[in-house]
Amino acid sequence: MNREPDAITRLFRTCDPNESLKPDDPRYVNCDDVRGEKLVEIFARDLRMADPTKPLVKLFAGHRGVGKSSELLRLQALLEQPTSGEGARRPFKTVLIKADESLDLNDLDFPDLLVLVAAELQKQLGTQNAGPGTQSVSLRAIWNDFRDLVPSDATVKEAEVSVGFAKLVLDIRNRPNARKQLREAIELHNTRLLAAVNDLLREANVNLRQKGDCEGLVLIVDGLDHLVRRDLEGGTNTHERLFIHRCSQLASLQAHTIYTVPISLYYSPLSGQLQQTIGEFNIPLSMIRLREGSRSELTPATPGMKKMWEILDKRCARANVNINDLFDSPKTGHYVCEMSGGHPRHLLMFIQAACGAVDALPITRVAAERAVSNYANSLFRQIPDDFWPKLRKFDKPQKDIPRDDVHQQMLFLLHVFEYMNATPWYEVNPVVRTISKFAAGKRRPGR
Repeated sequence: MNREPDAITRLFRTCDPNESLKPDDPRYVNCDDVRGEKLVEIFARDLRMADPTKPLVKLFAGHRGVGKSSELLRLQALLEQPTSGEGARRPFKTVLIKADESLDLNDLDFPDLLVLVAAELQKQLGTQNAGPGTQSVSLRAIWNDFRDLVPSDATVKEAEVSVGFAKLVLDIRNRPNARKQLREAIELHNTRLLAAVNDLLREANVNLRQKGDCEGLVLIVDGLDHLVRRDLEGGTNTHERLFIHRCSQLASLQAHTIYTVPISLYYSPLSGQLQQTIGEFNIPLSMIRLREGSRSELTPATPGMKKMWEILDKRCARANVNINDLFDSPKTGHYVCEMSGGHPRHLLMFIQAACGAVDALPITRVAAERAVSNYANSLFRQIPDDFWPKLRKFDKPQKDIPRDDVHQQMLFLLHVFEYMNATPWYEVNPVVRTISKFAAGKRRPGR
């Protein structure tokens, strides 16, 4: 006999922090007015105004978990709808590629990504009847070469072109011992493979526009912002290997393309090279600002705090829970919102963790503090000793942040948050403030 889950179970399930929401999901909340810029609308407008024969490349940056994937789903839906009125535009066809679901983000390089793009284009363009798909002659010729170049024990050896690239993606991800050999084989034909992918993109764009009901193709590559940042030989790291050293190739795809990138990349000393290749840097998708400016107070009445409550209210509605029954007091709810720092994923993480600490609603202050404490302990274990003095400088909002390796990591690892209200400012993750080691270093000698 199946029983209906109780209220706390329903709430736990609807607060999955790793689930990306489409704009028509009743749990979706538009946070543009408390982020600083309406990036999705800006992207859509730029892409519609751009010459379809001159591909535009956009970078979509932001802290991990801040909501980029949900916003890209909103952008996808917006682009796939025609516009009306003066200057009406036809819709685009979009190809959304989730790199984090298909590749190993602990070790990713351009050859892996290029093979994934080839595989997804064949699959999705064929499904959309927008181009030759698996019948691409140039891709077939490349695959015939790959058959002889990949290791003899690789499962892709005997695959046909229709499934070959997809299986090659699986081998790159699942066979780390063979990954180096596979990459070397791909690199030998990297120029030809890129040319074959571009042939497919150009033909798809022509076919879509000739049909008369479509503006062209937009390629969205999501998940690259999760690429693990590791130091490599030669003084570089995995972020620079892909986004800086390969930026010319990333920018060479013959379709409008959007890549998600780590926010820390914007603060790299080498970011100028990327900007010169890609063009204008877009403003990152910022945290939900809980205060209205770097000098203003944080109170329950600020628009950002109200937005966090709206997020909770919609999750409660989906779980058939009255938001007034969620916490033992409004102060507990405000505490959870404040500790999130305006980071939506952290808010949902705290709710799920607090649900696990009580037998039934409401969430108590003790349970909320335990959820925050567990995250604080995790941060304490991962923050290097030499980070603490630098982190303490962000106890109060700062208008700038140094462009060095340590501060890049602080942004990438969510030790410091970026906010925006016409101009950016930076604050320490509020949970870091609760760690005794952070507070201890602020005490003056003799006190």
